[in-house]
Amino acid sequence: MKTELNIKQLFIDVLSFIGKNCFLLGLFALACFGASFLSLKFMFKHQGVMMFSYALFCYAFYYLFISLYYEQKPIITSEKIVNSIIKMAVVFAVSLSVVIFGHLFLKLLKYMSQWLIGFPDIYEFLKQIYAFLNNSKTGQFLLYVPLIFLLTFTFFIPGFTWVSSLNGKDSSLWSAYSKTQGNYIKIVIVLLIVYAFFPFALSLLTKPTPIGLSITHAIKTMIQLVFYIRLYDFFYED
Repeated sequence: MKTELNIKQLFIDVLSFIGKNCFLLGLFALACFGASFLSLKFMFKHQGVMMFSYALFCYAFYYLFISLYYEQKPIITSEKIVNSIIKMAVVFAVSLSVVIFGHLFLKLLKYMSQWLIGFPDIYEFLKQIYAFLNNSKTGQFLLYVPLIFLLTFTFFIPGFTWVSSLNGKDSSLWSAYSKTQGNYIKIVIVLLIVYAFFPFALSLLTKPTPIGLSITHAIKTMIQLVFYIRLYDFFYED
C-alpha cells in the first residue's frame, strides 16, 4: 500500500534534484525563455502563427524533457508520439468537459434567477466581486485557489497518464486516481504552493517587459515541471 505523501520530503527531494541537475535544467530553461520571449515579441503581429508554434514547442519541450528524465531510448518513436497525443487529448477532454458543464450550469442558474427572489441582485454582486478580483494581482491569486483545486482532479492527476504514455507505465485514467487516492488534499496543497503561491510571489518581483516576463516564465516552468515529475514518481514508483 502506498504511504502518505510527505510534503516536506517532496520539497527536499525537488531541491536536491535541482541542485544535482542545474546544467540540464538550465538548458531547458534557456529554451523556454527563448520561446516565451519570441511569442511575446511577435504575438500581436502574427497571433495565429505564434500561438500554433508555441503550442508545438510546448509539446516538444515536455516530451523531450520527460523522455530524457526517464532515459527512454529511442526518444522519438511513432508509437510514443501517437500514445502521448491520445492521452493528451483525453486529459484536455476531461478538463474541457468540466468547463463546459460549469458554463452550462451558470447559464441555467442565470436563466432560473428571474424566478428566485433576490437572486438577480446577488448575481450582479458576485459579478462585481469577480471583476474586482480579476483586476488586481492579489485578487487573481485568490481566484487561483479554487481553480487549482478544480484542476487537481481534472488536469493534474489525469496528466499523470500522459507521463506514463512516455515512460511505458500504466497510463489508464483509473490508475491515476487510484494511485493518488488518500493523498488528494496533500496534492492540492503542493499544487497550490507551486502553481499559485510561487507564481504570485514571482509576479510581484517581475517587471512587465518581454525579457522580465520570459525570465520568470522560464524559472517558473522548470520548477513546476520538476515538482510535477517528482510528484508523479512518488505515486508511480515500482
